[in-house]
Amino acid sequence: MEKEHIFLKLFGQKLISYKKLKNGQVAGTGLLNPLLDRLRIYRLILMILLQSNFYKNYETIGRWKGKMVANTFAPPVGSRPMIRALKGLVKSQLMPYPFPVAMTFAITYNCQCKCVHCSAGRHYREDRKELSTEEAKRLIDDAQKLGVTIIAFTGGEPLLREDLFELISYVDQKKAMPVMFTNGQFLTEENVEKLAEAGLYSLFLSVDSPDPEVHNELRGMPNLLETALEGLKRVKEKGIFACFSSYATRSGTEKGVYKKLHELAIELGLHNIIYFDCVPTGNMLKDTSEMLTPELHEELHEYSAEVFRKKIVPPLSSQAWQNSVEAYLSGIGCLAANIQYYASAYGDISPCDFSPLSFGNIRNENLKNIWMRMVKHPAFNHKSPFCRMQNKEFRHFYIDPIPDDASLPYSMKNLPRIDYRTAEIP
Repeated sequence: MEKEHIFLKLFGQKLISYKKLKNGQVAGTGLLNPLLDRLRIYRLILMILLQSNFYKNYETIGRWKGKMVANTFAPPVGSRPMIRALKGLVKSQLMPYPFPVAMTFAITYNCQCKCVHCSAGRHYREDRKELSTEEAKRLIDDAQKLGVTIIAFTGGEPLLREDLFELISYVDQKKAMPVMFTNGQFLTEENVEKLAEAGLYSLFLSVDSPDPEVHNELRGMPNLLETALEGLKRVKEKGIFACFSSYATRSGTEKGVYKKLHELAIELGLHNIIYFDCVPTGNMLKDTSEMLTPELHEELHEYSAEVFRKKIVPPLSSQAWQNSVEAYLSGIGCLAANIQYYASAYGDISPCDFSPLSFGNIRNENLKNIWMRMVKHPAFNHKSPFCRMQNKEFRHFYIDPIPDDASLPYSMKNLPRIDYRTAEIP
């Protein structure tokens, strides 16, 4: 498990310190922790100090319209969206419920790839229409009113939706920054030019493996990685932050795939890597065989933390680090229904991309009402230091009961309203 984080020590006594327990929870282990952990102002100060240290560490990723960028999935430092994000994090520390700073928006489930592991698998519906341009714009408006400062367009393949460029340009960059996830096949000169003109902030190329043969086989598309990497060069040339998005499987991590992916990103001069854990969801909802062991999780955490310490660009922004003690105390931890939520192509709202649970649809009610219902539900009314979708108790009550033939996301109305942390498993 993780090493103990000691913030204050006197005469050999730990006064303020934290450690991740075997069950994944973070516990204070210092003499002053019982007192300080009850004080919201203390938690707020600690969060600000840790966040400041993180941003201070990255002064070399690049600049956007003259402002420093420390994370391509966060607004530029000192920008109006960044100030809005900080206000949201402060409010989340002081109020009894959090405020979102990011929305992942699947604008379409159309895709030319046939990934056996697709996280959006089982979301496509022939009996429902995707949100219209006007509905999508209303969602963007409501998200910005709710405090969102990052709007991530994803899919399916977002470049298969004709109004993508219109939706990107519709994002008010005084409030939020538009980013996009893509498989990269359609990063033609024309499309990249349109993305730049629309004001895209950063682009994340989904990569399953740095080995083209493995990647192309998993995607069911010959020469896809080669084509995508050529497109990524065009993205960089147009001034859009170019990044990888990938995930850590148990077998891949044992083989050191994350190091090879990082080496490739360094070679290409990319700006960031978002490195998720392999989360059983979508097409692989009930398959937990590739989930990381605690030891592999810690190996990834140590590697990405070392990259941060050495200020290596691109950083490896791993979920393993996000679910660490330091990140949890920084106000991150599990993003689901905490600082992020997911909107489907049909308007369903879920806690995150990988939690296939619907709390309502924006076609039927206001986004804010759905958010409040979500953060007050006993499964999400608390901050978690680790991903719920990797938690055995959470999956027992909220994932295992989902029928194998059910479309996703699955309505929470069909599931028990209980706290998985304290409920007894039969």
